[in-house]
Amino acid sequence: MKPAIIVTAWVLVLALAAALRFQDLDSRPLHADEATGARITARMMETDEHRFDPTHYHGPTLGLIGAMAATAAGAEGWRDLEIGPLRAVTAAAGLLLVALPLFARRRFGDMPMLAAALFLATSPILVYFSRMYIHEMLLAVFGGLALWQATGVRLRWLAGLWVGLMFATKSTFAFSVIAWTGAAAVIYLVETRGRPDFRSLWRVCGRDALVAGVIALVVGFAFYTQGFRYWQGAVDAVRTYFIYETVEGHDKSFGWHAHLMLWPELRRGFRWGETVLGLAALAALVMSLRSRAMPRGAALAARFLALSALFHWLIYSLISYKTPWLMVLPWAHVAVLAGFVVCQPAPGRRWPQAVAAVLVLAAAGMQYSQTSRSSFRFASDSRNPYAYPASSSDLNRLEAWLANIEKAAGSTPLEPVAVIGQDYWPLPWYLRSHKQVGYWPGPPEDVDRMPLVFDLVGLGQEMMETHMPIPRGLRDGLPIIVWVRNDFWDAFVKASAPDDSSND
Repeated sequence: MKPAIIVTAWVLVLALAAALRFQDLDSRPLHADEATGARITARMMETDEHRFDPTHYHGPTLGLIGAMAATAAGAEGWRDLEIGPLRAVTAAAGLLLVALPLFARRRFGDMPMLAAALFLATSPILVYFSRMYIHEMLLAVFGGLALWQATGVRLRWLAGLWVGLMFATKSTFAFSVIAWTGAAAVIYLVETRGRPDFRSLWRVCGRDALVAGVIALVVGFAFYTQGFRYWQGAVDAVRTYFIYETVEGHDKSFGWHAHLMLWPELRRGFRWGETVLGLAALAALVMSLRSRAMPRGAALAARFLALSALFHWLIYSLISYKTPWLMVLPWAHVAVLAGFVVCQPAPGRRWPQAVAAVLVLAAAGMQYSQTSRSSFRFASDSRNPYAYPASSSDLNRLEAWLANIEKAAGSTPLEPVAVIGQDYWPLPWYLRSHKQVGYWPGPPEDVDRMPLVFDLVGLGQEMMETHMPIPRGLRDGLPIIVWVRNDFWDAFVKASAPDDSSND
């Protein structure tokens, strides 16, 4: 391939990845986890500190980077925070993940790395969670950087920096370290025919691994302790593995993730699943096991990626708690592995590579079609398996609706606001402009005097005399009733009525 064609191809792939990740970032209603992450970010902005909660939440890197992005966009705290700059953080991480194969082109060639980048760019799950303000995409890009650094020929110990950032992002980084170690061990034992030479192994990579481990711990603990000022954070970073509390309702069967990613499930007229990418990865693995089907370095890399993805899947399958985003990092392994399907074959046999290149483009086209549905048309739809659970699109209209009710009432503020019930996220995000908002598991004594009540428990007839019930959407399978006090509702109806005098 001519250099101009190679450069153009890389530019097109990266441009496609950027368009899919940054277009209309603020159009989708917030997921509950995004809203809680945004609240943590706002606290960092307002108090300049972060106390890690080992029972439920994750590491501080997402909040710290999000706080910098929000501050650069002009926000000062919770009330003026916008979702666009926050989602731009994970979108940028997703774009960097797509660009990582570019740095490996000297090792493995432009064709396989271009194919890997194209698969990363168009993968529905990777695009979807690049557009969502949660930890997974940061974990994936730091993991990709760690692998790229660790498999290089120089400064391999610097992989500890990226593993340390993984540690500071989410505790599940340990699963990746276990999967990578297991994959490397299997390949080493196979290559040495079950006769390992530990002295030679130590000379080749032992010191680098030791230094990398120390760096990873120092970097991770530096984040959890706020620059070694809050030492309880280091203790909590370890305690979280023993006391972490998962949210109810996410227990799944052993094969749930495999079904999600590989089985083309039909949901109300649309098929979902990334079977094509899985088949391409399987073909690349088979090629890596055949002599002369691909260069030795590429074959070893393909086997490592396959084993790493397999071990990730086994670990997450053995854990009953399952969500779609847990597959982001393992699936990035699969996408890069699939790129090796277009590796340069033995001399004199170019036609298989050409055929594979055509199939790669066809597979990427199929992925793009599904990505368009999952990230745009059905971004917050219960048919979309990645919208888990889907926030109601009705939330995008909630703030404007409340503003119109308050405007119709004149100088009377639409406060205090009461939220009755539990599991109400992402509702606090949409109420952040209100100064007086209270959250109760059950109705307080003066609930009938409050101008606005969000009801998740079913208050019923006791509110009918004083308030107007308005059904609104919150999340998939979780409707909500908004009780608007009669004086506010009457003013809103009057202001919304058409002016008949204009027809005289």
